[in-house]
Amino acid sequence: MATLLTFTHLVDQPITVAMLGTVVAMQSSAAVKDRDQHSRVVTTLLLFFPATGAVLTAALLSDLGPFADVGFIVVLFAAVWVRRYGPRGNALGMVAFISYFFALFLEASPEQVPILALAIGIGLLATLFVRTIVLPDRPKVEVRRLAQALRAASISVLEVASDRSARDMDTLRRRLDRLGETALQIDDWLDRHDAAQLLSVTNEDLAFRVFDAQIATEQLVSALWALDPDKAWPAGLGNATTALGSVLQRNPSNDQLRAARKLAAAAADKADPSTTAGIATIVAQRALQAHIAIHHITTNALQPDSIADPPPKPPDDEHEEKDPGLDPSTKAAIQVAVATTAATVLGELISPDRWYWAVLTAFLVFTGASTRGEILTRAGHRIVGTILGVLAGVLLAALVGNNAVVQIVVLLVCIFCAFYLVTVAYALLTFFVTVMLAMLYGLLGDFSISVLELRIAETAAGGAVGIAAAYFIFATGTRSTLVEKVDTYLDRMEDVIDAGIASVVAPGGDTELVAETRKLDNALKEVLTAGKPLALGPTSRSRRGAKRLVRVLQVSNRSVHALARSGVNASRADSDTAPSEVTSAALRDAAAYVRGTVETVRKVVAGEPVETPEKVTETTILDVLRSSTKAAGPVRGAVRSLSTLERALAEATNRL
Repeated sequence: MATLLTFTHLVDQPITVAMLGTVVAMQSSAAVKDRDQHSRVVTTLLLFFPATGAVLTAALLSDLGPFADVGFIVVLFAAVWVRRYGPRGNALGMVAFISYFFALFLEASPEQVPILALAIGIGLLATLFVRTIVLPDRPKVEVRRLAQALRAASISVLEVASDRSARDMDTLRRRLDRLGETALQIDDWLDRHDAAQLLSVTNEDLAFRVFDAQIATEQLVSALWALDPDKAWPAGLGNATTALGSVLQRNPSNDQLRAARKLAAAAADKADPSTTAGIATIVAQRALQAHIAIHHITTNALQPDSIADPPPKPPDDEHEEKDPGLDPSTKAAIQVAVATTAATVLGELISPDRWYWAVLTAFLVFTGASTRGEILTRAGHRIVGTILGVLAGVLLAALVGNNAVVQIVVLLVCIFCAFYLVTVAYALLTFFVTVMLAMLYGLLGDFSISVLELRIAETAAGGAVGIAAAYFIFATGTRSTLVEKVDTYLDRMEDVIDAGIASVVAPGGDTELVAETRKLDNALKEVLTAGKPLALGPTSRSRRGAKRLVRVLQVSNRSVHALARSGVNASRADSDTAPSEVTSAALRDAAAYVRGTVETVRKVVAGEPVETPEKVTETTILDVLRSSTKAAGPVRGAVRSLSTLERALAEATNRL
């Protein structure tokens, strides 16, 4: 904005020119999400063409009445349709949409198009300057911070598990979820970068270390939670957790790491693995070793970093089978076209001069939403945020008056808060955008309470139209989407069970269990997203059911993690440590038994009738296994994990 205001002052142009360039720069910063730096630069440069084309179209059609409306609808349809081409297509479409909208809002004329195009170019160059010079990608710094975040999340969850006075299960679950999300962020970093070039370890090795640290921390939390809160911990467990705590500090020194390793090893050597406290002590040492390994791997990330990206990974050879019929982006584009057409008509009836606010709302309630519940939630947030934003905007406008400098400062603060807080609640984005518009109207000399009142009416009309379109045009049910996502998640769970057992019964072989487990975690994230509208639903039964389902799957997910770790450990063992044929067959039978329970959960979620399962005891899987927990290494871990998973799933079947 500073660059554009200087530019418009030098060439004696109105502030609207700077505003358009700033909006395009702002939108490009938010919309360009390619994985590597080179692709982001290319996409940002390409944005000039749809932005300029949209402004030219809006300027030419603005005086032609209905043709301007039709042009807007065509641009909106295209903006959604191009999402099929991935992040670049989505960015090009969103910038074309915002450019057309603001050209209407600023009442751009054909004579202004050259200077507006120049402003767009300056705005995009400013974005590139920030992306590549001011805040460039620094992969080593990023992975160091992610490793610190993993340690912080581990400390956070261990603090709750260790607090014997306040047994807060909800807080424990939230912090375990945060630990899992942080591990997934490191996995995302590995998708975008080559660890071998940056950290001198392979992606697979770093992924295993992170996986090991996460699972060991989860198992330690489980063991600590199972201890009697009224009894003091054994000295060995206290020493092991103290050592782990020193390793998990933000920047532990080498002396601290050596002392912690020695203290935890001594405690683990004396631990009794037949007791819960002994198991916790041993697991604490394992978690400590995994976190130390990650610390050593990422230590050289403290060194200066270049902004160059490694060569992008080749595309995945797997091709998912596409559903017959229209592409989802085409369906969404048709929904948007119908919704914005209706919003145009309704908006024109409310105000011939401000009709585009209704169209804007009808379009934005579809952005990032795919089900009726999500769209209903977004529409509600947008209306509430607009109403509160109008109230705040009127108050601020009265305080600020016609002071242009203060108006610009408030406008920039609102932009920052809108994008910073959108992850907290969509209503906050709408609130700050509405306050920003109040400042923008003031800068343009067009501020009045009646204009902001019109925005509320137009927003409500656009939200109602968007909801109606979501329900009647290619309707996607929230519950059916949740069932589909749960079905996919359970498929991933069965894949991990099969791969884990196969690795345990045939140790020493190659395995993709870490990658399979991350696919499981990503599938769980999609379940959480799909279930969120139901968890906020209008009926208490719907809310309880959705929340209970999510909790069950999160608990089950951690049991599957433990099974996967047993499989990974087995893959790193010698082939001559394979269990006997009898034990292997029993393990496969146990896995089949658990998969049967998985299928029962699948039917329950889908609403199919099932028989009430028998009560699962501590030895259900052990009975099927016809073995004992004295089996060595990975076998014992697999048995314990299957048993825990079976109990969680069977309990879920009864409660759901």
